[in-house]
Amino acid sequence: MKLLGLGLQLAKRRQSSCASGCHQPYDALPPCPPKPMWTGGRVLVFSMVTFGAGVYTGVYVSQNYEVARVDDPQKLIERMNRKIAELFEGKKK
Repeated sequence: MKLLGLGLQLAKRRQSSCASGCHQPYDALPPCPPKPMWTGGRVLVFSMVTFGAGVYTGVYVSQNYEVARVDDPQKLIERMNRKIAELFEGKKK
């Protein structure tokens, strides 16, 4: 539809310039507005594909390699708090 509209605009400009008898250059046509790259559907599909690839990779690695289990979140938080406290005490001295 955009091409048809563009063709009609060009035809009208040519007719109007030829009717007067002089060939004056006409203004350039405005460019078409760009289409957005990331629409809602594309974002959803891209997110699902990325999540699926991550899950597949995780399952593959856990089945084919010896991967140590991750500690409970409470243990990780306690360990992080100890490290932060050590860093602050080291900077104070």
